[in-house]
Amino acid sequence: MMQDWFGWLLLIFSFSIVLMWKSIRDDTKVVHAIWVCLVLHHAVVFLNVYIPDASTFHWHGVHLAALPEPEWFPAASTGGVIYVHSLGLLYRAFGASLFFGEELSVLAFVLSCVVLVKLVEYLDLRRFCVGIILLFGLLPSAVIFRSVTLRESWQALFFLLSVYWAIRLWKRPGILNISFLLMSVLCMSMLHYGLAKYAVYLVIISLYWGIIGRKKNVRWARHLRFLFAGLLIVCVIISSQKMGLFMTLGEAVEAGAEMRQVLLKYTGVRTNFSFILDTSSVLGIVTTAPMVFVEYMFAPFPWQVENVKDIWALLESILRFLLLFFAISSWRRSSGEVRRCYSFLLITVLGMELVWALGTANWGTAVRHHVPGYSVIVLLGVPGLILFMRRLHFGMFGRGKVSGELNE
Repeated sequence: MMQDWFGWLLLIFSFSIVLMWKSIRDDTKVVHAIWVCLVLHHAVVFLNVYIPDASTFHWHGVHLAALPEPEWFPAASTGGVIYVHSLGLLYRAFGASLFFGEELSVLAFVLSCVVLVKLVEYLDLRRFCVGIILLFGLLPSAVIFRSVTLRESWQALFFLLSVYWAIRLWKRPGILNISFLLMSVLCMSMLHYGLAKYAVYLVIISLYWGIIGRKKNVRWARHLRFLFAGLLIVCVIISSQKMGLFMTLGEAVEAGAEMRQVLLKYTGVRTNFSFILDTSSVLGIVTTAPMVFVEYMFAPFPWQVENVKDIWALLESILRFLLLFFAISSWRRSSGEVRRCYSFLLITVLGMELVWALGTANWGTAVRHHVPGYSVIVLLGVPGLILFMRRLHFGMFGRGKVSGELNE
């Protein structure tokens, strides 16, 4: 217990983090919603000894912390190396405790809640904030993966931060917002090889949308904005090419298909996907990519359910389908700046899911890969879902339509 003291400090600190922002602490319902989610995450931390394979990164970090001098330790991927070394440095400074390592993941979760509330305010969805926080924080698979020493909690945080700074850049163009956007994307890219590839496109989309795509209240002349954004995008592409991260769309699809085929060769995996991405021709890609994407997003299907875990995965896929349906519905009914903002968010989250879909071979792994982008899906889909449930409730009792709609 003595070596867990810093983990206990993090546990206590996590409940007070949300009180550091006045706009959050003034809304007691939002604070209580975050605290409810935190209690569940901390409970998973205590029970993590029963979760298989979740402490692999922890033991690598312990090994690094025990070395007389810091040493580069190979892991499964570049993102794994960086994450392991980060854990090792923290363990060296504060003690090699599994409890501490897991509380770091919970810390990333509560910071994600803060960023999510800020995005809610930017999109003028404050009246739906409690529902958004609860659905974001209480999804069973996300609770598990965000409460252990895995990378998903930090991937979700830095993806949210990237989206947040992109929207800040769109509202108020400036070098400072660009700098924070690039730092957030860089941190996200260091956590997984696939995210490193996706990060290049996220930066390009964010810079184009944030600088060129503004229609009014713009201080810069359009040709200057175009020139500035173009120079930044060229710098990003050249830098990523030097680091071996830039890939054309065709190269990305080919690499994803090869990875997927390698993973599908493992026999005895009951949850393997059935569709194969055909990269032999453009027609093959066009006809098979949608099926690969749909299977990744919504498997297991009812006829594939065989045990209790499959039932949970099925329920989560149904929820994900509903959230995406209402997210797209809200986008279609919106207009003006709100519609442009929703368009950007949908492009970013569906782009990330497509990257995962290309390199994921079974729905067991897919459940974990849905965690980083889940926050944006919840942000866009929950308001429409809540309004639908209210209409359904009032309709059942014959009270007519619900007053109040999403801002358009």
